[in-house]
Amino acid sequence: MTSNFTVHYTERLVPLTRPHSSTQTTKPTSDDSALKSTHAMLQDSPSEATVQESIEFLRNFTVREDKLGLQSDSEELILYNAVVRKTIFNIYALAVDLYLEESRAAQLDAEWWADIEQSTWSVASYLLQSLPSRLRRVLWLIRTRKMSVRLSSFHPSSIARFYWDAAPIRLNPFTIALFPYLRDQSSAVTSFSPVITGKSTRPDSLVALAEKIRDGVMYSMQRGFSLLLFPLRLAREECQLRRKELEKVRDERAEVLGKLLELRPLLANGLEADFNVSVTSSSVDNQALTAFLFKFAIVTSGDASQKATLPLIEQLLDTFKNHGIMHDAYLEAHDLRRPSRLTLLWPRLFLLPPLTLYCAKHIYASRATLADLMLDVVNTVQNFFKGWLFDPIKDVLITIRAGGEDGVIVRREAVAADLDSLERMTLALAREKLSYDSTQLEALSQQIRQGDLTAVLKIYEEDIKNPVKSAIMGTLLRSMFIQVQKAKVDLDQALAGIDKLLKSQELTFAFVGVAPALAVIYVAGGFLGGLLSIRPGMYGGKLRKTSVWLAMRRIERLLLFQPKLLHHRHNTENVPSDTIPPLTTGLLVLSLAHLREYALTSLPARSRLREGFLDDIEDLEDPGLRRSEKLRIIDRMWNSWGKELGWYNLAGGR
Repeated sequence: MTSNFTVHYTERLVPLTRPHSSTQTTKPTSDDSALKSTHAMLQDSPSEATVQESIEFLRNFTVREDKLGLQSDSEELILYNAVVRKTIFNIYALAVDLYLEESRAAQLDAEWWADIEQSTWSVASYLLQSLPSRLRRVLWLIRTRKMSVRLSSFHPSSIARFYWDAAPIRLNPFTIALFPYLRDQSSAVTSFSPVITGKSTRPDSLVALAEKIRDGVMYSMQRGFSLLLFPLRLAREECQLRRKELEKVRDERAEVLGKLLELRPLLANGLEADFNVSVTSSSVDNQALTAFLFKFAIVTSGDASQKATLPLIEQLLDTFKNHGIMHDAYLEAHDLRRPSRLTLLWPRLFLLPPLTLYCAKHIYASRATLADLMLDVVNTVQNFFKGWLFDPIKDVLITIRAGGEDGVIVRREAVAADLDSLERMTLALAREKLSYDSTQLEALSQQIRQGDLTAVLKIYEEDIKNPVKSAIMGTLLRSMFIQVQKAKVDLDQALAGIDKLLKSQELTFAFVGVAPALAVIYVAGGFLGGLLSIRPGMYGGKLRKTSVWLAMRRIERLLLFQPKLLHHRHNTENVPSDTIPPLTTGLLVLSLAHLREYALTSLPARSRLREGFLDDIEDLEDPGLRRSEKLRIIDRMWNSWGKELGWYNLAGGR
């Protein structure tokens, strides 16, 4: 299946592969039907099978028409030329897609090996995961060489010799069987020898003896420690070597890809020239298409042994078939692909049954305790929801509906009763002691409502002049009790004011009571939702945005520091600094294809963000732009989409 990049990069050439409109009306023949069916078949996604079928048809059709001859300005000639153009277009799209997929796969595998190489824990895990295949090679070596394994082989000295022979560079066959890459590598073993410290100038002194003992102990510890870490060092160097080999494969495929992309203008000129003259001459005689196929063959295979159009197409198709076989054989021979999923998962699959059995046994033995624990958890959750969530929410609703009519500290009826009692006591004293009439009593009643007890205080002032007599025969006690009642009324009124203040903030207090429960529910729900949800985050999630950020950084670095293949370094020295060589173009396409896939799958459809992002990618894909112009486009993308996609916050992440 053709990739999104290939479809987009070649879509402008599709109209040139369609049949030219003919003004003649001729009687359809069987050849017309065969040409139409072949052209319709080629309209599907390009594949080797459809191209092979079209080549077979064109070969047979050409042999048959050599006897009859294609009529000029006939419908057969127009359809025949359209099939030729579509076949050339499909084989070009297949080549671009083939080298793009191979370079992309090599880059992904190289990144995987780089991730393993950077972590000691990952290297140890990889060593454990690949242990069965390594032991299988060792057993095969023992069986083929008929070696015997004895108990003495498991002594520390024998285990040390298991990794290397007496000569420091000559590797043991078992070591090569465990780590096949050492067949052509020796750097790991040379770095194993521990450092020998200098000797003391006084060999007979106690200090020299102590230093010798210390050096011996340190030497033994260093040797033992190095022996333990030696397999990890070899595994790390194995990952490093595979990463470098995959990067070399990626660069080679990317360079060919860059050269293929540079051929698109030549292909467009050839298709356009053939489209314009397709009603008067055959496409196999078009010099522009033949020149394109000749350069196409040189780029892909390094040689163009054929000169005609159809033989060149057949040569290109055979080259692609052989290239795919040789590419897979090279990866298999050097063991560059990442291990299979079964190899990566076998330690977990091996440990899963005993761990499951142990956990099941432990759970069954502790079933009573676990049942009590689960019951406590259920009760805690129920009490939490009822006492801290549902009931406070219910109180909030009641507060909103009732409007705060009832008192919180003191009720309105109690305050009114105390005030009425004070009024009755004061009026009775004034009627008996001061002989007030109804008008004076009514005025005194109004004063009492306002908190003015001047009349009672005057009586109290006269009574305290003769306190004993007034207490026994006078009104001293009554005036004192009235003042006590007045203090009670003042206290009730103060409490009523506080109650009114609390009532005005009752809704606030109700929400404050339910807020902690809502916060707990929000945090727990977000955690469980993120744990169980399979939906990615905004714009594809953090992982995809991080990969896009890395791709943007890689693109800018490629434009600033153009990489070079070692065997092609002399060919690029005279290239102007502002032009982009094929290798850089191919590596740029790898990152741009990733950006295009991200935009089509993770950015919202029919949005300005997605359309603008795709426009910038299309500008970067334009082979006519120079390096300085593409660097300005990179700056525009950072300024336009960096904040929205969170690129500025990903630099410090992991």
